[in-house]
Amino acid sequence: MASQCSQSNLWLRGQSACLFLFFATSCSSNPVSRPDAREPSFQEQVRSVQQGLTREIQSNEPISDIEFAQIRGLSDLEVLSLSEAQLSDEIADTLSTLVGLKSLRLEKSSIGDRSSMAIGNLSQLSTINLPKCRISDQGILAWSSLPKVILMRIGSSNLSDAAMETISKMNSLRFLHLIEVPITDIGLSKIQGMHQVESFYLDGSQVTDRGLSQLIEALPRLHFHRDQQHIPNDPQTDDHRRP
Repeated sequence: MASQCSQSNLWLRGQSACLFLFFATSCSSNPVSRPDAREPSFQEQVRSVQQGLTREIQSNEPISDIEFAQIRGLSDLEVLSLSEAQLSDEIADTLSTLVGLKSLRLEKSSIGDRSSMAIGNLSQLSTINLPKCRISDQGILAWSSLPKVILMRIGSSNLSDAAMETISKMNSLRFLHLIEVPITDIGLSKIQGMHQVESFYLDGSQVTDRGLSQLIEALPRLHFHRDQQHIPNDPQTDDHRRP
């Protein structure tokens, strides 16, 4: 039991560090160098998970719905990151079987409410990264009871102020990034009570400067960006840019 707790704590610390870097790199112009190595194919990574050799699948291949079905039933899979996959709601049934998933990133997939409902049943999730989805206010309702979500990055024009009510109930959330979500000051006000949130990025919205000023006043320690920039009266404008 002690060993299991130790492993869990190590994973959480590592995950928190990754989440910090995820947002911090948006404030820096310095490129991050990566070693030049061949990425295993999607099929190779699926086999590795099936054989118990890894619990991650990270691919830059253009995966289809049919190919995605290969991971159905991989209950030990913890990290799924697909940057070029063109997926639809047909993946919902497969998603629902990934009960051990902790991190989900589908960078270019236009999934909707069917998949959102499946995601709502993945109780181990700590990261949800869906910048180009079609999820609606009704679909995101399924996420309100997710107990471990630390980071949410979501883009959907089908979300509105009503979605912010759902998001405000996610008490574990610390990092939030909304992309082209047409919320107004009414929706923004729901964030004011989320004192655990450390970072909030808002790209494209209908909020006003007055609403943003009220948010900063309510949460003075919040790291906030609108359209990748600080607002003029943000007291933390230059803190993270200093060498």
